[in-house]
Amino acid sequence: MITNNAPRNSIGHILFQYDLYPEKIEQFGKVKKIVTQRGTFALKESSMTRDQAHWFSHVMNRLDKLNYKQFVPLLPTKYGDLTITHGDKTYYLQPWFLEDAQIPEENKEKILFKQLGKLHGLTVKHQEFSEETIKSSYQDLINRWEKRRLEMEHFAEEAEQKTYMSPFELTYLTHYSRLDVMTTTAKNYLKDWHDECLEKKSFRAVLCHGKLDRTHIYYHPNGYGYLFNFEKAVLDTPVRDLAISFRKSFQYTLWSEDQGAEWLDLYQQFLILEAEEKKLFASYLIYPEPIFHCLDLYKKRNGSITELQYVQLLEKRIITMTRVNHFIYKTLFKNESSQPLE
Repeated sequence: MITNNAPRNSIGHILFQYDLYPEKIEQFGKVKKIVTQRGTFALKESSMTRDQAHWFSHVMNRLDKLNYKQFVPLLPTKYGDLTITHGDKTYYLQPWFLEDAQIPEENKEKILFKQLGKLHGLTVKHQEFSEETIKSSYQDLINRWEKRRLEMEHFAEEAEQKTYMSPFELTYLTHYSRLDVMTTTAKNYLKDWHDECLEKKSFRAVLCHGKLDRTHIYYHPNGYGYLFNFEKAVLDTPVRDLAISFRKSFQYTLWSEDQGAEWLDLYQQFLILEAEEKKLFASYLIYPEPIFHCLDLYKKRNGSITELQYVQLLEKRIITMTRVNHFIYKTLFKNESSQPLE
């Protein structure tokens, strides 16, 4: 319980609970760098509710009990709490680390997927089978995908009716039929996952980080990666995390299918995907959401980037989706008779 000696301003109020008295405070987005005589710390501000903060604390305690070492720990208050709720914000404290600036770019994803595999392999459990859960998950995703498909179809129809299309609209329409095929392919893979789960009467769940990419892993000079920002952690299929991390990694470079195969191999050193999970993974990857998102950006454009830049972004994502398709064919289903889209 806070005594009357606690500082009244919000940051002072929070740091008092750690017995920290700052000599210097620097702001980095939602993180404050706190320099004290006891060391340097990172104070993170989040929008987690009390219930979300309770789950977040449980997740971090669970990782510690499982002896998972590759995450940045939370530092408890002097009262033993891992988070502090103040007003409508939740705060937590971690050590401040300096990242290895010398790590080669091509190694970052290798470290990331290796650590993701370790996290999933350590927390994987077969869940009590629920036909209702499988059917509900399938239908919810199908409905969401169909709504997005109709939005993108409407964009194409509007563009076709124009006398003069913009370069972006022309580029989009040139590839629209292939994107539509990708949407159908994603739905087919998802249906296969649904049917195989119902037949197998089993599915697995892991602790998913929820939003893992390069910005949520600390690259240590010792060569290891330490995960942080577990605020969106949830128990779900391992494919959820894997697909999110793959898609986020696509943003940094025009990756190759061989790189994708290497990422998956590193992950599967710790958790091998089952047959139906590969179908779900393929459905998430081949659904052209990155391109649909590009259209969302274009429709909301405010002049901050040029028409040419929008076209270049769209073309890059189209190339990415083509490589995703070949990755699925060459890596996920290399021993099967399915053919890549042309």
